[in-house]
Amino acid sequence: MRRLKLLSVLMIVGLSFTLSVFISSVFPYKVFGQVGTNVPNDNELLARRQVEVSSGFVVEPPNQPLRPVERVARDTFGDVGLAPLSTAAQLDRLLYPSVPQSARERIVEGASFFTTPHTVVEGAGVIANQTRCAGCHLNNLESVPGVGLLTGTSNVSRASRSTPTNFSFTSGDTTNGGRPAGVRLDPVNPDGSVDLNIVSLSQVKSDLDAVNNTGRTAAFTIFGDFSPSAEAVNPNTSYDPLDGIALSRQQFGGFVQHTRPPIDEIKAFDPTIDCKPEAIPSIAEDKNLGTIDPITGLSASGFRRGVGERAGPPYIGRGLMEAVPTQDITNSADPSDTRGGNSSLKTALYECTGDCVTGAVNMIPANVSPDRPNALAAGVGRFGLRANGAEMLQFIIGGLQGELGLTSLANNAELNIAAPDIAPYNKNCKNIVDDPEFRLSTPFSERNFLRLTAPPEFGPSLLTVLNYKDPSRPLYGNSRAASVQRGAQLFGIDLTAFANRMIPGRMRRRGDGRDPNAINQIDQMVGCVSCHIPVQRTGQSPAFGDPSLGNDAAAVVDILSYRWAPIFSDLILHKGPTIDAERVAPTPRDPILVSRTTVVNNDRPGRGRDDRYDDRRGGQGQTFNTYDLSRNLTDDIFSNQKATAKGEEFRTPPLMGIGKVGPPFLHDARVYLSILNRDSTPAGTVFTNSQVTNAPLVVRSVDDALRAAIELHDLPAPDDRKTSRQRGGGCPVPPGGKVVNKIGNVIDYGSSPSDVICPPYSSALSTTNRSEAREVIARFRSLTPSDQQAMIDFLKEL
Repeated sequence: MRRLKLLSVLMIVGLSFTLSVFISSVFPYKVFGQVGTNVPNDNELLARRQVEVSSGFVVEPPNQPLRPVERVARDTFGDVGLAPLSTAAQLDRLLYPSVPQSARERIVEGASFFTTPHTVVEGAGVIANQTRCAGCHLNNLESVPGVGLLTGTSNVSRASRSTPTNFSFTSGDTTNGGRPAGVRLDPVNPDGSVDLNIVSLSQVKSDLDAVNNTGRTAAFTIFGDFSPSAEAVNPNTSYDPLDGIALSRQQFGGFVQHTRPPIDEIKAFDPTIDCKPEAIPSIAEDKNLGTIDPITGLSASGFRRGVGERAGPPYIGRGLMEAVPTQDITNSADPSDTRGGNSSLKTALYECTGDCVTGAVNMIPANVSPDRPNALAAGVGRFGLRANGAEMLQFIIGGLQGELGLTSLANNAELNIAAPDIAPYNKNCKNIVDDPEFRLSTPFSERNFLRLTAPPEFGPSLLTVLNYKDPSRPLYGNSRAASVQRGAQLFGIDLTAFANRMIPGRMRRRGDGRDPNAINQIDQMVGCVSCHIPVQRTGQSPAFGDPSLGNDAAAVVDILSYRWAPIFSDLILHKGPTIDAERVAPTPRDPILVSRTTVVNNDRPGRGRDDRYDDRRGGQGQTFNTYDLSRNLTDDIFSNQKATAKGEEFRTPPLMGIGKVGPPFLHDARVYLSILNRDSTPAGTVFTNSQVTNAPLVVRSVDDALRAAIELHDLPAPDDRKTSRQRGGGCPVPPGGKVVNKIGNVIDYGSSPSDVICPPYSSALSTTNRSEAREVIARFRSLTPSDQQAMIDFLKEL
């Protein structure tokens, strides 16, 4: 009997062990705990979080001599291949050269997580936009070859785009669900293998028709309801993300539309679960809205719908941005416009005392009590496209939850799936895993991965200039170095000060007496430096005391602390251009095809330029049907934690690595350049220089993309006697002066659309709707073609 009892026990133990092994093969975290190294352990990192949140990530000014920041070899920067990262050796092309080996080995956890696909059985959400963080950073797959751009996929690549998004298709409806803008963009399979056929032209061709289909992009859609009247009283209560928590408590699955759920994987696991791409609710279904006033665009309760996109930027130099003294950021704002007026190119178009650039700091409120595990730092925002975060970890844990459906103790809340009673398409969708799937060691390691990703070395022509004994002494002739030098000076840079802060050994022990930010305060010329501050100083890095850095933490902190950093950003908000008809529309306008003829510009570096430019003399090239780029950069869509930023405000994007990463550009990646369709339906707009107004611009090269991104800093110039007569030239008014979206809403530009899109400089609309950069862009537009090209040549060296 005792033998039988012992045998029974052994059988039970054996069965339990077998079952545990089986379950662990499907749900490893259920048996052996959550995924991640757990080094340091969760308790230690939760204690660290309390210290960090209480500090507000306030950085004091440096109290030690500053040194140039390290940079990574340009030729191989970011070229880590397409497959997931798995070894410390692969990080050599991303991290600062002096990062200790022990720290690199710890960072592998975060780098691997960022680049590895995650599965449902691992705990990834049943609603998601990507299977891995790198899924939002795939522009390298569509970059034009032969110009030195990235070839690898990692944190330093950016979101991809092949066309505009057609929201009439992607919005869907609450009965059938929505649709993604391109079904699959990532060639990496769940097992880590790479299949480029998935993203070949033959496979994605239908997605490239953004007029009759969804379009194709990795930018994600956000939506919600905004109240202008509430914004005037309390900005923190003016936005309803429709997430079932805030304001109306309508659970429509906002503020992010998740359109790429792992449908096949879910059904293989449980055929009864059916999670469709999320839909954006109609106006009629939303109790904030209902009937909309056609004049104001507002409902009776004062709300209007907003829909827009955000694109993952390249994560370069984030540890430097984190270490910029807080007071340096707040001091960058110039509310009285007293700075930036010293320019030999200053125009008389606007009545600005300086350069019209003022800026504002985004102040981040506390999300919960600071002693809670999911507390985030409040205070001065510096991270995110709208500077909507005071710290990096906010975006890491937010990305895990919002894009992948993964949680940790720092964000132990699954996404609210749209409620089936108001979104019937979701009736058979449910979360499979409720508990936090990842140890805190994973997001901490990913933060260190981003912290320690270095800027690339400057391009060879800029390095040549910086290594001259007198970098500011003019170079003559048509050399690339001469063009780059001229471009940097037009940008507003004091090249001698910049060289002293970037080249080791150049700065004298007692300093050089020049502007600490390397701004030419005597003549800022175009004045891009008013927002894109070339050099920021760093204080002691907030990484100090972080146990996740290991035994060599001091060496890591030293890499980021007390440095001159070429961030090229003031890290604050600035007002962009606004077109009211597009701002108040419940969805962005449907994509528009405009026929445009390329301008053959003989005024190119090294080709006998004579600064003459007249497109009316026959300088024509090929004609393309271009997807017209909207010139409105304002939207009233925010996150579920709104701060003080306004809809017309975005943070100055850092320019580190812009010439290596390449397009697409802007907060929603709208200025795209893709090998999939640059010869068929490229992006298009208009540009102005000293010789021509509103000439057609067809984006078929990196130069074209940079020119378009600069142009979009403000509304187009008003047409005048120099307006281009080429096809697609002139103020870019949509045909008929309005856009009727397929889902029915109309974007009507009024009786005089050109006065709305290209307002005369003397008009009231020009004063209210042009951007803070209006004077700077007017200076840029006053340049000769060769000087504009010089600025583009300079940007490509960053």
